[in-house]
Amino acid sequence: GCLRHDWDMRAFAVARVTPPLPVQGCSSLCVVALHAPHTVITSGKDIVSSVCGETVGSCAIAMGDWNVPVDGVGQLWADLIGGSAPGLSFPNERSCCFPESHHYGVYDHIATNIPGAGQAGHFVYPYQLLEENPVQQHKPVSASLALPLDR
Repeated sequence: GCLRHDWDMRAFAVARVTPPLPVQGCSSLCVVALHAPHTVITSGKDIVSSVCGETVGSCAIAMGDWNVPVDGVGQLWADLIGGSAPGLSFPNERSCCFPESHHYGVYDHIATNIPGAGQAGHFVYPYQLLEENPVQQHKPVSASLALPLDR
């Protein structure tokens, strides 16, 4: 779906999934991938709600380019996902953009509102394909969550 319908248009994808192991309090998860606009999110919440239903309340995970440091994720989350604010967002490291002499951004994060979720590691990789002069490329980011299992 689209997060805006103007010059700052960006996109997202959403799925309601069954986790491979039961997560405490979550029979299913709302998973969102996004590239947030540089301004505000003005559309998409209805799509997330129709796909995920009540799972947005406390069983959501979102990862992507938020275009803000982690302390700004909460407002964008509210505008797109709703439910409880994320209790965990990471990493908060420079990931944007090539060349760093012209750009600066701490933008790429995973966030969740699943109570008891923790960090299970992350890695910010170097820029890729430098021989192609990848202007405005972000560094690839890998991040893992430790989710509380239902016992």
